Amino acid sequence: MKKNATIVYTIKRSFVKSDISILEALEYNVFQIQSRPKKTFIPFIVNRIKEKIKSIFFVSRSKIVIIWFNDYHAFIPIIFSKLFLKKSVIIVGGYDAIVDKENRHGLFFKKGIRSTLAKINYSLANEIWVVHKSLDIGCSYAREKFNIISGIRSFLVNKKIVIKEISTGYDTRFWDYDNNNQKIGVLTAAYFSDERVINIKGLNIFNELASLLPDVPFTIVGESKIQIDNFINLNPNVNVIGVQTRTQMKQLYQNTKFYFQGSRLEGLPNSVCEAMLCGCIPIGSRVFGIPDIIGNTGLLFDTEKDLVQIKNFILSGLGEKESKQARKRIISKFNISKRIEKIKENID
Repeated sequence: MKKNATIVYTIKRSFVKSDISILEALEYNVFQIQSRPKKTFIPFIVNRIKEKIKSIFFVSRSKIVIIWFNDYHAFIPIIFSKLFLKKSVIIVGGYDAIVDKENRHGLFFKKGIRSTLAKINYSLANEIWVVHKSLDIGCSYAREKFNIISGIRSFLVNKKIVIKEISTGYDTRFWDYDNNNQKIGVLTAAYFSDERVINIKGLNIFNELASLLPDVPFTIVGESKIQIDNFINLNPNVNVIGVQTRTQMKQLYQNTKFYFQGSRLEGLPNSVCEAMLCGCIPIGSRVFGIPDIIGNTGLLFDTEKDLVQIKNFILSGLGEKESKQARKRIISKFNISKRIEKIKENID
């Protein structure tokens, strides 16, 4: 007989779909509670009512409740997990474990009901799973360079909470490397929905780098709700495109030689792992999980002063050997099979 699990989330992104598939592969029947982010009063209240009704029916029948990210949507399912004596887990991805004062970003940036509820959620959950250890203990480099406070324990009085590092995993069969493709250019991707994301993801540095390599095509993927060129005077060799499907992203990765992640804050960025699996040679800032992803298969940089070093790296004649090394690293460290085993160990 199948066991039941409830998964709670705001937006059904690829990592949520992946965990649903993992739970199903582990012979769980998966109930889903989705609460899309709503800021206006009536839709906000409607979300909470839906969470209550679904929690009564789903959580009561489940062995475990898994919640992607900490926020308002986590509170009611956790309360019902306590009432029904069910195990509850919050998966932390980044936003819910940082404060970036410069960009007014992070779940704990403002003191109020939202941050108070978030602390209560962390205290009540049986376990917290972080996608990278820096979201537990904090990233010292981000603190020194950007004054970013990070790590769940930085925001809680109760230090005895159970925190486990369970990295995200990637389908190495889907994200594959086609060495028949001629790979050119430099790519960066995110969901660019407001001006803050431009700074958080390091687009200014990306654009400055493009100015040093006028004959190399640079691509920004994920423009949404804003026009990036309203905030940055983009160089002629920088192309901006909107949000892409999973298959479209795969094609972009396969056709691009370098993937650039210039973030000031992250957790364990999916796009870097996916790009490396598709043979992109990685270039990334030295924050949070990025160094653990890249290792010695690409280039880690410290500041915008390193742009000449990055330029020389791009022009250094790297090729198929380096692409295969990048893919091999993700297969060895972040294969989806590793996440399946970790989840199995912690829910059975």
